[in-house]
Amino acid sequence: MSELITPETMAANLLARRKAEASLYRFTEQAWEISEGVGRVFIPNWHIEAVAEHLEAQFRAEIRNLLINIPPRTLKSGLAAVMLPPWVWIRDPSMQFLYVSYAQDLSMRDSRKSRLVIESQWYQRRWGDRYQITSDQNTKIRFDNDKGGYRLCSAVDAKITGEGGDWLVCDDPNNVRDRSEVMLQSTLDWWHEVMPTRLNDFKKGRRTVIQQRMDQRDISGEIITKDEGEWVKLILPMEYEPRRHCVTVKLPSTGERKWDDPRRVEGELLFPARIGERELRILKRDLGSEFAISGQLQQSPIPVGGGLIKRHWFKLWTSEAPPKCEFTLTSIDTAITESKRSAWNVATTWGVFRRAVEGSISTNPASSVQVPNVVLLSMWRMQCGYEVTRQMVQRLALDYLDDQWDKPRHSKRPLKPDVILVEAKATGHVLIADLMRTGISVWPYNPDRRGDKLQRVHLVTPILAAHRVWLPGKPPDYYEPREWCEPFMAEMLAFPNGTYRDIVDTMSQALDHLQRFNWLPHPDDWIPEEKPRDWAAEREDEPLFYG
Repeated sequence: MSELITPETMAANLLARRKAEASLYRFTEQAWEISEGVGRVFIPNWHIEAVAEHLEAQFRAEIRNLLINIPPRTLKSGLAAVMLPPWVWIRDPSMQFLYVSYAQDLSMRDSRKSRLVIESQWYQRRWGDRYQITSDQNTKIRFDNDKGGYRLCSAVDAKITGEGGDWLVCDDPNNVRDRSEVMLQSTLDWWHEVMPTRLNDFKKGRRTVIQQRMDQRDISGEIITKDEGEWVKLILPMEYEPRRHCVTVKLPSTGERKWDDPRRVEGELLFPARIGERELRILKRDLGSEFAISGQLQQSPIPVGGGLIKRHWFKLWTSEAPPKCEFTLTSIDTAITESKRSAWNVATTWGVFRRAVEGSISTNPASSVQVPNVVLLSMWRMQCGYEVTRQMVQRLALDYLDDQWDKPRHSKRPLKPDVILVEAKATGHVLIADLMRTGISVWPYNPDRRGDKLQRVHLVTPILAAHRVWLPGKPPDYYEPREWCEPFMAEMLAFPNGTYRDIVDTMSQALDHLQRFNWLPHPDDWIPEEKPRDWAAEREDEPLFYG
């Protein structure tokens, strides 16, 4: 029996049609059962509206490049990969879409759903007069319409030579199940070498990247690291973090202010109607890894408390001047190439000092003892060629606080490190020879004898875990490290899954050297001297201040 058509139902249908045309969110709500199956109920939520409205702004060319990071199973592909082309073609059927995912079958799945919506009776009754799918290009990976538009899907490892689009959409370009160095690098190579040439119009074309984070070296990480203001970033963690509060651009729903995450309470869930506290506990348990939880759920591949190296292991020195140090060491790690995508040249300088600690240390029951500690005094970090590196290390050898290439420090009483430690690999060998020819004493550090990067960090983990490593606190309250320590802390917390490990290398080789020569012994092996020599009082250096 056919549905009775009344003036009321006609008016309701017309209103629903107008809402769907005007809003991608309303369109998705009405077309949901067509793409997902009868009986699968659309669950509304504010974040779906936010994603839809940002995509609408892209269609209006108010946003050229859009990065969206949201957790899995929160409708990211349903909006961007399935519903977007049918909705856009209602207004502009000439729009050409190129979709790319890490796997061809994933990309074809969403292409099939998108075509299913377009060919449905619901869609054809409302907008079938605006365009039609052509029969000669209607396959699993591509379908065209008779107005010049098409939806083409591909994969990161597939050949798309000669193909492009007005709107490029990367939906999960990284595979969360393959975080190998080879796969991460090949995906980055594809992003830099293939995708830049796929836009039909470089001035008007649109790019959307939508994915759950899985590593600092994923496509999102590359965008965030290299962005110079051309990308709008909509980043929504599963559990709200005030320190990462997301703010984007002005939208019709926000009027004169920029859109921002409506949550204000720390830990507030993104989509409680679908993933509540109980479901989240189970999901975290199943994910297991802190990096997986932080990346896929919180959209930050660096766990809040750190991965192998914990945030709370580092103590903050709450004074403008650092402690008086007995011994200083500059640890250097050199890069192989000058490329902006290569590793960094890094030099960190550390000072050993003694600090009174109440209570016992290991088996020693002393009530108050002077325990060896180490503090970060300066850090130079730069992606540059060998000549710049050599000149910078020569400057640091004369004054370890002269750590800014473009702002030389001229001190009447320069602070020379007692030891310069250089990793004896690749360009490090050349640097050691050059420095020695100029009369600078250098101690080569052979990392291979101490294992790989991970093994070297394990060697010094007891010192870190014993809270013997200090960072300069930021005045006036000293609740967090100083600004120049931010890359240091970021790399520590991301290790071993971070994009770069050069700062970690300088720290591990410095602590290993200090530990081997008994300046900073293993916490379980240290026995305080009966009358410890006051090395700091014997030094004639001027008081130290952080840069």
